[in-house]
Amino acid sequence: MVSMRPTSALLQSHVASHCDGPMSDDRVYCSDLCLASGEPMPGTAVEVDVWLLLEYRPAWKPKAIEDNDLARRTRDWLDRTLAGIAKSGRKARAQFIRRPELDTDETTLFIAEAGTLKRFRSLGYDDMQGLTLDSPRFEEVPETHYFVCTNGQRDLCCARYGLPAYAALRTLAGSRTWQTTHLGGHRFAPNVLVLPQGAIYGRVFPEEVGAFVETIETGALSRCHLRGRSAYSPEAQVAEAFLHGAQKLRSVDGPTVTFETANGTAAVDIQPAATPLEIIASCGRTEPEAVFPLQPVGRPRRETA
Repeated sequence: MVSMRPTSALLQSHVASHCDGPMSDDRVYCSDLCLASGEPMPGTAVEVDVWLLLEYRPAWKPKAIEDNDLARRTRDWLDRTLAGIAKSGRKARAQFIRRPELDTDETTLFIAEAGTLKRFRSLGYDDMQGLTLDSPRFEEVPETHYFVCTNGQRDLCCARYGLPAYAALRTLAGSRTWQTTHLGGHRFAPNVLVLPQGAIYGRVFPEEVGAFVETIETGALSRCHLRGRSAYSPEAQVAEAFLHGAQKLRSVDGPTVTFETANGTAAVDIQPAATPLEIIASCGRTEPEAVFPLQPVGRPRRETA
């Protein structure tokens, strides 16, 4: 891929829009700049082994998980749960979720790990206090659920692009669609977490939602939107996106990633690009930063079954 700085006109417009204030009609958003730069998305998904998604309906602040109005008892339970997961050597991430258009007395908690999605519903948060990840009080949820980052308090792109994507997804997937807090990678907005698949997708624009959902509902990855499967390292995320027919990750050995496929095993080397891209990471920044996107080197090496 040929590297490309955000065009000077775009970058100058982005800086000027900050000077003009948040209501400027000609603001340039980080998602627009990222798209113009040609930055590839595979390998950019946050690494997470266990997702904990808790319904929280009040307004979300920029760092909603740390700064919210949950009762101290509930926040302590959440902290203990996350710490327990981390102690086991797994990477955990908490998200707030909501469906603003629904009026319900129930509060929902999802836990996702190892390709499974479980749900617990209660009246408020008190009944969650004694829950553990293996509690029989969870019900397994086989249906695909969509979680769209819409927290405009964290980054303007998440509201500007996330909210229309949420509306389009909700039209097709109904109550299986939720808004969620920051998923990382503002510049790839609209971002969507799909569970129990465990993949994060970017640039899921409303006009592409129909094809996106059609692909996901078959159990396949939407490769043109794929940022990565969160349980994988960045290198493995890139390899899975590159290797069509990849079924199961076998190993990551330095730069070499090996997957099982329908036709045997395939290995590919993943390396940072030699030439950096200069990107604007979020709408709150004006200074570009250099990134070296991971990319496959050479052709896959296949071993037939």
